[in-house]
Amino acid sequence: EAIDQTRGWFYSLLAVNSLVFGAKPYEHVLCLGHIVDVDGRKMSKSVGNVIDPWEVLNSRGADPLRWWMFSQGSPWTPTRASLGAIDSSMRETLGTLWNTYSFFTTYASLNGFDPQDPEIPARADRPDMDRWILSRLERTTKIVTESLDGYEPLPAASAVSGLVDDLSNWYVRRSRRRFWRTDPNAPRSDSLAAQATLLEVLQRISLLLAPFCPFVADSMYRELFGLDASHSVHLADWPRTLEADIDDDLEAAMVVARSLTSMGRAARADAGVKVRQPLARALVFLPPGSPRPPVGVVEEELNVDAIEYGTELADVLSFELVPNFRTLGPRLGEAAKELRPALSQLNGAAVSAAFERGETVSLTLSTGEFVLGPDDIELRVKSQGGFAVGREGGEVVALDLTLNDGLLRRGYLRDLVRQIQDLRKTTGLDVSDRITLHLVGVDDLSDGFALVASEVLATEIHATAGLGDGEELSFDDERTNARAWVTKAQS
Repeated sequence: EAIDQTRGWFYSLLAVNSLVFGAKPYEHVLCLGHIVDVDGRKMSKSVGNVIDPWEVLNSRGADPLRWWMFSQGSPWTPTRASLGAIDSSMRETLGTLWNTYSFFTTYASLNGFDPQDPEIPARADRPDMDRWILSRLERTTKIVTESLDGYEPLPAASAVSGLVDDLSNWYVRRSRRRFWRTDPNAPRSDSLAAQATLLEVLQRISLLLAPFCPFVADSMYRELFGLDASHSVHLADWPRTLEADIDDDLEAAMVVARSLTSMGRAARADAGVKVRQPLARALVFLPPGSPRPPVGVVEEELNVDAIEYGTELADVLSFELVPNFRTLGPRLGEAAKELRPALSQLNGAAVSAAFERGETVSLTLSTGEFVLGPDDIELRVKSQGGFAVGREGGEVVALDLTLNDGLLRRGYLRDLVRQIQDLRKTTGLDVSDRITLHLVGVDDLSDGFALVASEVLATEIHATAGLGDGEELSFDDERTNARAWVTKAQS
């Protein structure tokens, strides 16, 4: 019942049952808030601000409506309803989940994946990325179970939404090559581990999603478990949390990896250096006690050859300490004129670190000793020459922008791969189609054609023109005659 039935329904039941039977009539009561329009007004037919539920059901379906109502806020708070809000909720979680589900089914079919393959590694033997998403899965299962047992659907829905986001935008994105099998040196077990992990996560999500989106969950459940229409997710047992697979340290390390990646990508963008251009190294500075990211994750995401952990921020950043005279002027009096020279003698990096720890700094002037805090000093931070720096709190990543011929050449090869992949899409080829590739104007990259072939599924690469005009290739150097011809390879 809605909240306006508190007196007319809940109180009446309690009073009558107590008088007649001497006992309470219910164990738990959930009051639903009112559905209001985008302006916060209660929906009413007389006002004309209602949304026809059949319009939503016929155009979006029941599950998007249900998911939006569960995920937008607690059920007992007023709910602002609009078609735009429902669509946004559907895209952010259900759309993302369905795309991930489609990704798995596509590559499982292409690779002939068998969930019973004896070569699939045990969970504990899989790479960090697999064990991380499995840890997130078990933690989410625990949160959803506890939340629903406590009649709290919002934390449960938020936990599922967070897992779907991590699965799609981090795990799958980071693991795509393992599904594509483009690396000839990667063992078969690595691809099997990725496919098994994704399947296990999607299977569990179909169970966790069942109370919220019964139709989507049922469809996914039957397909992922290989069952016919006589089976239903709503007849299955609720999943149990595998506590042993929750890895707090690995999850904390991955949080650091994602933070450094975000900062590093922002630093690249600010410096105008594309992610596909390899760099020699990145310097990373972490607060004391902070976990280090899993090996290889940040390096691959930022496209750097090596991560070096530094201790001296002054190597990559310069700190200028600027006094805030609005707070300091009344306190310092005549000594205010001594402040700038005194601040210039301080170690800017040390002051920054102290402020981040919640500490203050002391400064001695002619009229005495003064304690200064973050409100008294503005920290102006600049990157040292040759570095692109990202900084958030005590975490800093500094990209060494020095480029040599080898790095530039590798950047051109990655750019070539990107453009060929785009041509595959515009040509209408399926993801599994092999191609024959003709290239001109890129002879200087010919010793990297084997890498290109493995990435774009080319059976042959010819350093000659193909039939027709081909497609122009564009690079960040002065070459103007580069062209490519992509055709489906003959079986």
